[in-house]
Parts: sequence; C-alpha cells; structure tokens
Amino acid sequence: MEGAIELYCPILKNITCSKIYNSFADNVTLHLIFITGIIFAVCGNLALIISILHFTQLHTPSNVLILSMAFCDFLIGVFNMPVHFLEITEVCWYKSSLFCFSHQFTYVSLTNISVYHLLLLAGDRYYAVCYPLFYSMKVTFKVIWILVAIVWSFSILYVFFSMYFVASLLSNAYGTEYRVNVLFIFSLYDYLVSFFLPFVIIFGLYAKIFTVARRHVKAIQGLAAERESGEQRKNNRFLRKQHKAAKTISIVIFIFILSWFPAYLYSFLGSFNLIFFFKKTYNILIEIGLLNSALNPIIYGFFYPWFWKAFKILVTCRIFWPESSTSNLFSKQ
Repeated sequence: MEGAIELYCPILKNITCSKIYNSFADNVTLHLIFITGIIFAVCGNLALIISILHFTQLHTPSNVLILSMAFCDFLIGVFNMPVHFLEITEVCWYKSSLFCFSHQFTYVSLTNISVYHLLLLAGDRYYAVCYPLFYSMKVTFKVIWILVAIVWSFSILYVFFSMYFVASLLSNAYGTEYRVNVLFIFSLYDYLVSFFLPFVIIFGLYAKIFTVARRHVKAIQGLAAERESGEQRKNNRFLRKQHKAAKTISIVIFIFILSWFPAYLYSFLGSFNLIFFFKKTYNILIEIGLLNSALNPIIYGFFYPWFWKAFKILVTCRIFWPESSTSNLFSKQ
C-alpha cells in the first residue's frame, strides 16, 4: 500500500506553496464556474435522490439505476469536485499523501461506477423497447439491486487492485524502459475496460433500440388509422414512454462522453508519449468531466416533468405533508 501511495502521490519537496493562477480575473472565473458546478452537483442530485426515495410513483427498477447514479454524482460533488478544484488553483493542496491517494482512488472509482451505470441504463432501455412484453417479468427490483451492487463492488475492487498491482510492478522495476512498458500496457487495458468497451456495447444497444423504435412508431401510426382496443392503447402508451426514456438516457450518455472523452483521450495519448503532457491541462480536462455530475439533474429536469413537480414539492416543504409520498407526479395539471 505504501508503494501505491508513493507512486500516485509523491511527496513534494522544496516547493513554495502559492496560487497557480495569480490573476484576479482568472481566480474569480474559476471560482464562479466550479462553485456553481459543485452546488448543482450536490443540490441537484440530492433532490433527485430524495424525490425517488420519497414518492411511491417513482419506485421503479429503472429509477433505482437513476437513484444509484445520482448518489454517485452526489459523492463526486461532495468529495471529488472541491478537492480537484483545490488541485487546479493551489500548488500545495494535500494535507497528506494518504489524503491524496484517497482522492485519486475515489475519483477513479466513482468515474468507473458512472460509466457502468450508463451501461446498465442502456441495457434497461434495450430490454424495455425491444422486449416490452417480458420487461416487467425480467427486469425486477431484485435483479436491478444485484446489478447495482455488482457495479459498485467491481469498480471499487478493480481500481484498488489495479493501483496496487501497478505500484507493485513499478516498485520492482529495473530501468526506465520497463516502467514505460508497464504504464503503457496498464493504460491500454484500463482504457479498454473503463471506457472503450462499455461505450462500444452502449452504442450497439442503442443502434438496436432506435431500429426497433422506428418499427414501433410505424406500427403505432398504422394502428392510429384504425380503431384501437384498450389493450393496444395501453401497449402504445407504454412504448411511447419507453421511447422517451430511451432518448433521455441517450442524451445523458452523449453529454457524459462529451465531458469525459477529452480527458480520457489526453491521458491515453500522453501514456504513449504521442503528445506533450501538461499536468495543468489534464487537471482542467478532468474538472470538465467532473462537472458532468452537475448536468444530469438538469437533463432529467428538462425531459422529465415529474422531476420538476417533485422538486417543487421538495423546496416548498410540502414533502412533509401527510400522504405527500402518494402525490400524482404524472398528472398533466
């Protein structure tokens, strides 16, 4: 463990502690952007968590995934974003090497958890759109909670043993070339496991989702010209709801990729020595990725009317009213 801490958080010596950005305008801009992002990440995701837990109508398997991802984003807003902001603006920001290592560990773990949650959300939408008749039977609370537990456990253990394994190899390294080869192989492997393969699967699932969705739209339009039975109307409402949810999740995935891809690409190219790697540039790209945690509640609020209704009930303290948990969040009024 000591080797891993020394590798990822080397002790800085003979360094004068000062602010990286001495310009007043730069400091004000950075503080305004990042403090706003932290507030949105913490308050927005906390509102989403409370809403899903409190309102009975929101107790669905799909919302369990949204709840778990909101909790992950909430932790990023509470722990990682403030600390990383200090890393960007201050030269000496660590209280200790252990604190530094804890930050590095939680940052990588929570990022991986977010990626795998997007994969689960894509899989959930795939099953809902492509196999609507079996969705309620196959996608149950038990199944979803097991998958969520696997994602959290796997991500945490994967990051812990990866950091420990790389530190062990490098501690016994003989020569610069060996160290470069170890970092190269690990960077390639981590990039494939943590980013490339999950999103290849996600793209494949969504290609199928939108193909089936177009087929459903044509079928619904064909039935609209005829007289629909009650069962057909019910099925069509379910399909429309699932299509809208699939579009919303696709936007969440797209924004995540847009936020994190520059940091992944910069780190990946830097590990191959294909570019001049600047720590300050990398830190800024990481902070842009972390700001993604503040965007998800905004996306849900924009596309899900129930979130705004739940949010209004929450901020007006009506959440403490008797029977508020059974409020109808899906009514048009």
